[in-house]
Amino acid sequence: MMQTVFDIANTRYEEWVFFAIPLALVALAAIGRWRSKTQRWSKVLLVFAALTFLVMLIPLWDYHAMKGVMADGDVKVAEGIVSDAWTREHREARSRGDIGYRYRTWEGFTVGGVTFGYWRGFQPSGASFTNRGKPPVAIENGMRARVTYHEQWDDKRILKLELGPAAGAGGSAGGAVVSFAPDWTRFATAAATGDAATVKALTRFPFLFESRELTADRFDSIWMGLFTPAVRECMGRAQPQPEETRFVVFCAPYVFYFDQGAEGWRFSEFTADPEG
Repeated sequence: MMQTVFDIANTRYEEWVFFAIPLALVALAAIGRWRSKTQRWSKVLLVFAALTFLVMLIPLWDYHAMKGVMADGDVKVAEGIVSDAWTREHREARSRGDIGYRYRTWEGFTVGGVTFGYWRGFQPSGASFTNRGKPPVAIENGMRARVTYHEQWDDKRILKLELGPAAGAGGSAGGAVVSFAPDWTRFATAAATGDAATVKALTRFPFLFESRELTADRFDSIWMGLFTPAVRECMGRAQPQPEETRFVVFCAPYVFYFDQGAEGWRFSEFTADPEG
């Protein structure tokens, strides 16, 4: 069962404290005008207060914009097994006069062929997931995930993140999920994008198709027969299910089976989906 670790719909705006900065500048300008004969510095402070207030409005606007995007359904969903999870520390020199360095943490992961990345904790509006909690959420390969996101320019803003433990976590099945994730990501991405060559490379031959065992040079028959546009679209969002020593993917009208061998996990057989 998945657990929601972030949802913009249930997240409050928490950066009101920063509006104290322009208010403090206005107060200083008022005091300066009252105690001084010249109004020059008071006017300067008022200008800074106005500019600061406008800057503070940007994250507030972003917060309400992302809530509106979620409410309107202008989002996409990636679902599947987490793979290629990474965390990287970036060291930066401090300003002149400061001692030592400061560190920023970048992290990312892939779900259902979609790659996400962000600067941990950096999102002034709090309108998308950047793992800013203390302690941060542990996102590991093999976990199940459902990511609701909005594409904004070149960024994928995570508006809702649901995570679940790896199937069979804690035993040998958990290790199988982790090892399966990279091959599944390659296969699913290739199928969804029409990359028949990669799908072929991740298929085990000979392959039983229409009561005949086909070799790799007959893969075109498999591709044309099984990977219809609807199936390929399904592959991009399907969530594999563990079944004893293999994984199963349901994409109507077929069920796809993946087995592990010396070369890794490969598409090995299919059956008709009884519910498809």
